[in-house]
Amino acid sequence: STAEAALDAGADIINDVSAMEMDKSMLEVVVKTKAPVILMHMRGTPQNMQTQCDYQNVVQEVVVYLEKRANLLLERGVAANKIILDPGIGFSKSPDQNLKLLQNLEAFTSGRYPVLLGTSRKSTIGIVLGGLPPEERLEGTMATTARGVAAGVNIFRVHDVEPNLRLARMLEAIRRGKVSI
Repeated sequence: STAEAALDAGADIINDVSAMEMDKSMLEVVVKTKAPVILMHMRGTPQNMQTQCDYQNVVQEVVVYLEKRANLLLERGVAANKIILDPGIGFSKSPDQNLKLLQNLEAFTSGRYPVLLGTSRKSTIGIVLGGLPPEERLEGTMATTARGVAAGVNIFRVHDVEPNLRLARMLEAIRRGKVSI
């Protein structure tokens, strides 16, 4: 009901942190509205997710899970370009597992769906950088943005938009080998 109300009020995308697991009616909302939807990987609930970090192969398991969730939408007629995958950095994963996902982003970006990366100020960055508080994690966030750009990530969720956008624009210009307006 929240997603429907938000769409009625002018929102044009649904961000579902449970990939339509917590609220089973979300599938029907997405099918009915054809709104783009972000399917994020998370186990459990926000209250207990960090107790559910057991994976044999975190990259493979997250990819398979998100593809299965996306297939539910494809089977119901939602176009692949309306389905955005988010590996869920920081959700139901240890810092090492988050780093493994970042190291292997191509496992997500090589598929048929756009990919969103939300790493901004995450605790893994703070841990890697020696216990920095969230407001001091800009460089770490920008490093993850650079990794995402290199891997072909389509959408970035960041707190500090301007420096991350500048970084992404510069990396894209380097990749193209020319200035582009």
